[in-house]
Amino acid sequence: MKRTGWAAMAAAAMGLAVAGCGDRGTIESKPDLSPAAERAAREAKQEALYEAALAAAEASHGAGEPAVWTLADEDTTIRIMGTVHFLRPELDWRSAEIDTALEEADTLVFEADVSSQQAASEMMTFVSSHALFTDGRQLTSLLDEAETAELKDALDYLGFPLGAMETFRPWYAAVNLSVLQMKKDGFDPGAGVEQVLEREGKAAGKDFAYLETIEEQLGRFANLPDDEQVDFLISSAESVEEGSEMLDVLVDEWEDGDVAGLAALMSNPDMMGSEAIYDALLKERNQDWVPKIEAMLDEPGTVLIAVGAGHLAGKDSVIELLRGEGYEVEGP
Repeated sequence: MKRTGWAAMAAAAMGLAVAGCGDRGTIESKPDLSPAAERAAREAKQEALYEAALAAAEASHGAGEPAVWTLADEDTTIRIMGTVHFLRPELDWRSAEIDTALEEADTLVFEADVSSQQAASEMMTFVSSHALFTDGRQLTSLLDEAETAELKDALDYLGFPLGAMETFRPWYAAVNLSVLQMKKDGFDPGAGVEQVLEREGKAAGKDFAYLETIEEQLGRFANLPDDEQVDFLISSAESVEEGSEMLDVLVDEWEDGDVAGLAALMSNPDMMGSEAIYDALLKERNQDWVPKIEAMLDEPGTVLIAVGAGHLAGKDSVIELLRGEGYEVEGP
């Protein structure tokens, strides 16, 4: 069973709030291999990596509910929780700790503003300048025959015409492909954690703040070389028919509060396909967020930070970076 689409699925589910990778460079170059043989070798390697990570995740266990951390000083309390951007509407993920964190928060902090009119305008501007071809090229002009066939098969499965994506740059096509797949399998962005918290926060008159802009979040993917973007796209296409199975694994680990399990599955450059994708999705963004979280301690009050769960697991996580700066972060 192919697992090369793990990075694309994980990115849309737990890494990119606005969304709601494989890399040939990770396979040692062998000039005597045909493109098909290289792809088969890449898939075999990713399958082995996935199975090892899954075994590690299944061997660890959490507290039975989504993890919440606390960072505090004399007059400020910051609670931090991981989220999933797409969930099945019937999933009951709430806990007493999350309800308390939401009730006591003066301010809710998310990755990026994705719901306001200003955000919609910024997203339209970004898409027109960074997500669509502006030089006359088409998506399939960057793909070989086998890659085009792989993408068409995936889109046929989803009931989406290839022609409708021809103006998309590969990274944007990859994100849209994963979103289409998740929606087809019953995952709803409206049931995602941030959407639920935002609705309740607005009803309660909470303030809102954000850790990054749309351009800061997506610009890292838009600036990847074309070949890495193509690998991101094809990895998503290769696993489209089994994506829900992979996402259910991530959700189970998150719902159990199994931070070590999530780290094995997400906070791992090999699982992301390359250092470049891992850095763009998680590491660099985590590093950018930490000073902003530190600055929140300068203002009195209570804050709830809710970001994709992949950002809070593993050695490069926001939690470990804060601890590395000398802060006492209570939690798992």
